[in-house]
Amino acid sequence: MKRLLLLLYIAACASTPNPQPTAAKQAPAIPPPALMPPSALPYDFQWRQRVTAHWPTGTQGFDAVLQKREGQLILVGLSPLGLPGFVFKLSEAGELQVENRTGQPLPFEPAYVVADVQRVFFPWLASPAPGFTGDQSGERAGTAVHEHFENGQLRERQLTRETAAGREHIVIQYNTTEAATDAPARADLKNQLLGYELVIETLEQTRL
Repeated sequence: MKRLLLLLYIAACASTPNPQPTAAKQAPAIPPPALMPPSALPYDFQWRQRVTAHWPTGTQGFDAVLQKREGQLILVGLSPLGLPGFVFKLSEAGELQVENRTGQPLPFEPAYVVADVQRVFFPWLASPAPGFTGDQSGERAGTAVHEHFENGQLRERQLTRETAAGREHIVIQYNTTEAATDAPARADLKNQLLGYELVIETLEQTRL
């Protein structure tokens, strides 16, 4: 099963069913990585985001809301009318609840989607000293992590893990326009093994 965040969002947010790209049917089976508890991110927030997804046969854009509140991580995929197409809720105990309001089956496991959210926005290694410029590496939950900082801002994260289908290598690049914000203005994720890219723009963000 191909762990493409973009395809799950397309299925959830489209007003009419869209056929899956041929590449998705040929994808290797990869188990999702272990999910972190929501408390791994130490503050509550709500972010309104715009996601543009690229895969070999097309591009799709959609809106989403990501929230952490009262011990839950909540991801809402929005329909073209701004209504929830699906809702994923991850509890502190690791239970993932799924509400599907699309009227059609979701083609991929929600755990894959939440895993990419955590890969982009959750802390994976200890925060360096303020103003740090340089690199740091480590390992978490069976994943090798390498991060590059400039003036205390995370600019790139690389995540690598071994799977039955081969080595999954993910590169995430960050564009932070304001040092005081929690989420980067833009994050670009590339999954080389599965052949997809995500551009995630955070349009609004609020601490709760």
